[in-house]
Amino acid sequence: MLEKQLDLFKELFADYPNIAILHVNNSLDIITSTLEEIKNKNEGNIKYIPFIDEKSARLRPTAREYEYVVLGDILSYCPNKDKILKLMYKAIENSGNIIILEKKSNDNLYELLELIENIGFQAVNNIDLFDEFNLITAKKMHHWDNGL
Repeated sequence: MLEKQLDLFKELFADYPNIAILHVNNSLDIITSTLEEIKNKNEGNIKYIPFIDEKSARLRPTAREYEYVVLGDILSYCPNKDKILKLMYKAIENSGNIIILEKKSNDNLYELLELIENIGFQAVNNIDLFDEFNLITAKKMHHWDNGL
């Protein structure tokens, strides 16, 4: 069952040569091997940041550095979710994607959906794929609201 779910998860990623993925991970290791497959297939790079607290997620990325940012169950543990999401927004290339996994038991889906839209992400979706996790995807569109 999990293998099928991970195959579907893989479909969220378009093939980009030299794909650049940022994964801020709070011990959500079920997707790590899938991300590695995507990286290898596209001869790309993944920057892994182990999540300890909100401070560890406050990267100083170059603007538009990643095609994909994956947040693995971190937002529930960040008092300033909006600041973290704004940093991630800046880190994503125009028309790039953010993929957020949050434990369903955190019970914060609607709060996150609203926050993600308010930051300026477009096409925000909750995909019911994993039993234990909400899977939220959204796209950064250039010149929609927040520019960078």
